[in-house]
Amino acid sequence: MKKIAPEGAVETYRSLRESIIEKEFKLFSSFKVEKDKVVFCNVWGYGDNPKWIAESYVRLLKRTTSMSNSAIADKVYFITSKPPLKEEMNEEASCITFLKTNTKSAIYALATAGVWVDCNRKESYIQKRRNQTYIQTWHGGLPLKRLELDAKDYLPPEYIHNALRDTAMTDIYISNSEYCNELYRRAFGFKKRIFCFGSARMDPLIRPVRFSAGAMREKLLSRLPESVFRRLLNEAYIKAYKMKEGPRTGEQKDHLRINIALYAPTYRDIPSETLERGNELGGSIINALEERFGGKFVVVTRFHPLAMSRVKHANGAYLQFDEKERIIDGNEFSDLYSIMAASDVLITDYSNCMFEMSYVGKPVFLYATDVEQYDDTRGMYFKYDELPFPIAHNERELYENIIDYDKEGYKTRQQAFFEDIGVTESGKAADKVANLIARIIDK
Repeated sequence: MKKIAPEGAVETYRSLRESIIEKEFKLFSSFKVEKDKVVFCNVWGYGDNPKWIAESYVRLLKRTTSMSNSAIADKVYFITSKPPLKEEMNEEASCITFLKTNTKSAIYALATAGVWVDCNRKESYIQKRRNQTYIQTWHGGLPLKRLELDAKDYLPPEYIHNALRDTAMTDIYISNSEYCNELYRRAFGFKKRIFCFGSARMDPLIRPVRFSAGAMREKLLSRLPESVFRRLLNEAYIKAYKMKEGPRTGEQKDHLRINIALYAPTYRDIPSETLERGNELGGSIINALEERFGGKFVVVTRFHPLAMSRVKHANGAYLQFDEKERIIDGNEFSDLYSIMAASDVLITDYSNCMFEMSYVGKPVFLYATDVEQYDDTRGMYFKYDELPFPIAHNERELYENIIDYDKEGYKTRQQAFFEDIGVTESGKAADKVANLIARIIDK
């Protein structure tokens, strides 16, 4: 509709809609704030930090109260533009009331909730009331690209203005490191309380068994055609059977499974026509993964929501895999971190998920054909060529980096990097925030 609408019509519609929502919010603000109502928000879907905190909070209510599932659903809300798939629902999620962003019911929930938990900035027409508490978990984790006041020369003035407005409303920030504590003070201008609990979305990576990473792996693999799945299992078995080490060694077991390589590039503002394709690949990326890590591999693609419309047009910015039957579209799933927990290898470009995947020791490979252009559009906190990951500027280099992957050298670089910036992750961040919410409500 945006493409065929007359020039200026979209902006006119957006301004009108925001005006209506602002009036609705003011109207609903005349209702009493329900101290024990909690609203979680993530504009991109049922994922990121709010998802894991919401589910932990539901478990806390089940454990410490006699509330029924329906009673919990009257107090716990999740606002998003993309509802969860059936495959993403579990016992905790079934106790949450899901609302679509900017609907009347969502605006009413925000206007009357005692606690807000978000990972993005609130829209300019949302204004926190005096007796509400706003917890910001931020969606960037440990960032690569510069943020807000650190990037004010790159970002639109209206974005900076709304960001500062949102910061002024925020009561608490959740951080994962001393590095981010300082960053939030400087880049966000935040002067209130910061709790260094870790990132809730890291919990399923650190404790994959506790958060059913195996079940997510099965859900992803179930999207393969049955014939392809059976063929890959058979080929993995034959490969393992032929190994000299015999049928019961650890290495042989690795060759018996179907592994997942996650390809998760981020969004870039670079015009598609400025991107050129890298050198032609001398061999298959999937073949390289199988040669280096064993077993059979499939690729799950998971793009940034803003990048979806650009993937088919930006010539060299995004990897193209030839083995189409072994490519699983992971974009329907709202939560990237559930997919990361189920995956064995990550290929990305500038996404901060590189830090989170490597924190738990999984191999991370960077593929970026447009480093200079990307840096020019935003700026980076770390020098890209000094990041502790194998970096490829074209597909041939990526192929070679996978083949030459040095596990021990990689581990040493990761440990030094995270120790230097003081990252704090325990796998219990969501529980800590849930307990914090309970303390706020009990005051």
